[in-house]
Amino acid sequence: MNVITVARQLGSFGDWIAEQLAAKLDYEFIDRRLVEEIASITDTSVEEVERYDEKGEGRLRFFLKKLLVPEVAPGTFPLSAAAYAPEFGLEFPHMREHDVGEATYLDRGTYQLLITTLVQDFGQSGKAVVVGRASQVVLADFPNACHVKIIAPLETRIERLMQTRDMDREQAQKLIEQHDQWRQSYLRNFHRADWNDPLLYDLTINTGRIDREDAVDLLANFLAES
Repeated sequence: MNVITVARQLGSFGDWIAEQLAAKLDYEFIDRRLVEEIASITDTSVEEVERYDEKGEGRLRFFLKKLLVPEVAPGTFPLSAAAYAPEFGLEFPHMREHDVGEATYLDRGTYQLLITTLVQDFGQSGKAVVVGRASQVVLADFPNACHVKIIAPLETRIERLMQTRDMDREQAQKLIEQHDQWRQSYLRNFHRADWNDPLLYDLTINTGRIDREDAVDLLANFLAES
């Protein structure tokens, strides 16, 4: 396989497994690099890009934003308008007055265009492990791509976050639920796909049943035989 996409649940060790797999195969590890490249291309900060990175919205909020604020085409200026619709609990921070001398601008549409293009480029160049960013959908038709999903039971994920992030149970569960919702909404809203659809993946690994080190070896062996 020339490219491996890794979808992962928060607390599943998916990021660690993806990074170790890339090192074992001597492949490029493509994760935060995507955020940094978009920040460089748009001359914005990494923090600005992270506002959109793998984050979806609920159906109602997504529908209302599409209805009330059409996306600004890349290369055009933001609209001058009140940047919120308080009656709906919606805010539109990207709708702001254009500053004199400001050359670039990042909105949701620009982010989606750039992240999709970059993922496709890495898919074509090959020898890469791409983490998240709907890469299992973007590269679904690539014949040399393998799509992997890393999961773990909820309680296992909660316990891992409590240990690694110094959180109490309530904080850990809330963060996990937020990330699960973001990833579901992101694929549904922008790619019309279901993150939980088993047919999006060639292999699913439950790290509640298999050690993360063994998961790396299992994946490497599976790819070698594919």
